[in-house]
Amino acid sequence: MKRSVLIVGRPNVGKSTLFNRLTRSRRALTHDMPGMTRDLIRGIVEDDEITFELVDSGGLEYGDDPLSAFAGEIRQQAEAAIEDADLILLVVDGREGVTAADEEIAQHLRGVAERVIVIVNKTDTKAGELGMHEFHSLGFERVLGVSAEHGTGIDDLLETIAESLPDADGAGAGVDDQAGPIRLAIIGRPNVGKSSLLNRLLGEERSIVSEISGTTRDSVDTLIERDGKLYEIVDTAGIRRKGKTTEAAEKLSIISARKAIDACDIALVVLDGTEGATSQDATVAGYAQDAGKAAIILVNKWDAVERSEELAKKTEEEIRRIMKFLWFAPIELISARTGRRVDKIFGVVDLVAASYRARFTTSRVNDILERAVQRHMPPAISRGRARRFYYGTQVKDSPPTFALFSNTSEPIHFSYRRYLENTFREELGLFGTPVRLVIRSRKGFEGGERRGRGGCEVE
Repeated sequence: MKRSVLIVGRPNVGKSTLFNRLTRSRRALTHDMPGMTRDLIRGIVEDDEITFELVDSGGLEYGDDPLSAFAGEIRQQAEAAIEDADLILLVVDGREGVTAADEEIAQHLRGVAERVIVIVNKTDTKAGELGMHEFHSLGFERVLGVSAEHGTGIDDLLETIAESLPDADGAGAGVDDQAGPIRLAIIGRPNVGKSSLLNRLLGEERSIVSEISGTTRDSVDTLIERDGKLYEIVDTAGIRRKGKTTEAAEKLSIISARKAIDACDIALVVLDGTEGATSQDATVAGYAQDAGKAAIILVNKWDAVERSEELAKKTEEEIRRIMKFLWFAPIELISARTGRRVDKIFGVVDLVAASYRARFTTSRVNDILERAVQRHMPPAISRGRARRFYYGTQVKDSPPTFALFSNTSEPIHFSYRRYLENTFREELGLFGTPVRLVIRSRKGFEGGERRGRGGCEVE
């Protein structure tokens, strides 16, 4: 049973700061501008006594003059989350005291009062501490004071949460999470259908979908279970060209998207099938390549074009031309709107994740390296000396990274590096993941004194 704690409250009371404090992350954006969080942000809180999912809602906006054009959608999301939550943290501002908006939200939560804890934030100041008693007037039994920014009162809050959540016996039964959930980041330029894809993958409206590009500002994080496997899916903000990012909030969104890419296992690179691959698509995909992530290229809106085998082939060739650096990534033609082939994505994800996290014995690595060198000798190094490889071993996974010990630390020529990468990928059955090679000089062998068959001596 997955236990869920929801953070609600009016805008700019410190909900995102509290989320970041509890999850020990900076996943939710924080800014003085009210309404920065538009989507539900999800994270896992792991404490000594308890583990639960924490959900940061968009600011609940009431009244006739909402702060955001998306207030209705934000409120609808938060209300659905209220129904699902095991516990609700109503965050208020201790410095400002009780406001009309606080009272209106409290009234809305009256029917689930037994699941509500009032969190008086910003009690690190005298004014905040003195104002705590006011919030008992909201009508909830439990009222706690914290400073999300400085960490004051957080231990007491976690203890109260642990006492209040239902028993977690049997949580996650049947789920093999030894290696942790498969982390997916949905990336792409604005308005290619990333949020629509997330909603289709989840089978519910988790992320706000709008015709207006740039609706998603935060990286929307959702943990789901499917066929006994856990997936953590992050829908990132659309990444524009640098010259197009002028708004401060949008720049923060791009920083958040880059962090989501760094934290993921697999980047789902979404393209607009009606426009084809563009240089900006390549720029976005390049962030995943730079971070060493596995990738799947998803050509969305395929329902809006006249589909044919010839067009599909031409589209794939164009993508391969523009994104040469992701030549190993599988390509899927999908429609998030109609659901076409979206159900196939998880199967592809499982295959790619298995390759991305794979480990291999040193003997197998050495066998592959020796055969590769026998087939094609490496180019000579400086002053015409022959390059020799003595042995290789896998030094890490995610992505698979192999150290090749040589008689020199000089870099391998690009073409020969690609040859070795292809050889390892083919021999090891790797799919959709980059392969990294690290050349190391073995002390005592500079100059290539020891000779093995084909210039490769394997120990």
